[in-house]
Amino acid sequence: MNQQPLIVSATFKCDDPNLKRIWISGYKSIQQLASKICYDTAYYEQFTYTGDTRVQALQALYLSGDDKLLKKAIMDFYNSKTPEYMPNSRVLGGRLPIIPTFSLYWICMIYDYWMHRKDDAFITPLLPTVQGILDWYDRQLTGDQEMLGAIKWWNYVDWDKYNGWGISPDPQNGQSSIMSFQYAYTLKLAAKLFKAYGDPDCAKNYNELADEISRNTLRLCYNYEKCLVADNPDQTSFSQYANIWAILSGAVADKKADDIMFHLLFDRRIIQMSNFYKFYLTLALKMVNTTDQYQGPIASWQQFRNAELNSANKKVNSIPEERNSWSQFPNYDFLATICGITSDSPGFRKIKIRPAIGNLTELEATMPHPNGTISFKFKRWSKESMTANIELPPKTEGVFIWNKKVYPLKSGRQRIESIVVNEVIL
Repeated sequence: MNQQPLIVSATFKCDDPNLKRIWISGYKSIQQLASKICYDTAYYEQFTYTGDTRVQALQALYLSGDDKLLKKAIMDFYNSKTPEYMPNSRVLGGRLPIIPTFSLYWICMIYDYWMHRKDDAFITPLLPTVQGILDWYDRQLTGDQEMLGAIKWWNYVDWDKYNGWGISPDPQNGQSSIMSFQYAYTLKLAAKLFKAYGDPDCAKNYNELADEISRNTLRLCYNYEKCLVADNPDQTSFSQYANIWAILSGAVADKKADDIMFHLLFDRRIIQMSNFYKFYLTLALKMVNTTDQYQGPIASWQQFRNAELNSANKKVNSIPEERNSWSQFPNYDFLATICGITSDSPGFRKIKIRPAIGNLTELEATMPHPNGTISFKFKRWSKESMTANIELPPKTEGVFIWNKKVYPLKSGRQRIESIVVNEVIL
């Protein structure tokens, strides 16, 4: 295998040995799978799929600071597009039936790159294809159709979760809240891109269309008794997927979003997601400010991770997606969620640090940034009291958020303390 030498420069330490083992396994996996492309699995298909690659690319970016894999993946899918602007769902290995949802992930990859790198010359030529994909989706809303349905090609959601092929319930004859909300979510990301690149009218149209689709889908699919969104207007199927996208699209907020999050996390009667979709669950947790729940969903990694192996242990779980590279993103979230280090403006010009430490008491991490290295060391003394030592690269500023209080950050070293008197000690 002609591997791209991906040098891991990020570090992560905490007081939970299980997380340490997952961290080691994860960065070995991304090094193994990083080549001229990001393979889905080293010993299985050795293809690169859009759904996989968004997850892999963010992990590679956070662990190494190297954006070459992300840029190449974006261009590989761009060059595979059909006359209808839809990228192939994978590159190499011949053509595969188009997966419409994966074209939306490709747009997300461009948004991710924009948020982490200042590179207008690379992004600008891609925008007509972004528009072409979203226009294709808009054409699927024909007549008085209020949400997506009757879409051709492979309407994939998640492997082996519905009918063995991961197809959303009856999307070719009925309607799918999963695909409708995912489309709305992507429209909103695209709106930010087009606004930034000088087309506010297009951005306005995308936002308005996203809101309209979200309203219609919620009205047709929300079940008040279950406090959940159904997969279709007939409400014959309920899943974690539809409810994750309902939150991410902004269709629900405040108490309704909190209620949905509670039920999607703890109602085991609904269709459960794979590890791949926990990436999007984490994004939803952040939207409803419940990221302290993050360490619960990642517990499933402990049953099939082994720090001595370079990838998931096949003997423990034979389902393809659980040993697939798209399931190997916890390293990204250890930095972006547990430590809470994220881009707070396009190009990573500003940094937000909002840790979600759960039951942890100590954290220490470093990660690469275009201007240098971000260093973060955190100690929680009690439920509300903590000390944080933070170093930002030159010419960089940001914010640190703890217990709803915002502390400004500047380049260089700084120490933040929050001591609560008469607090109950942990």
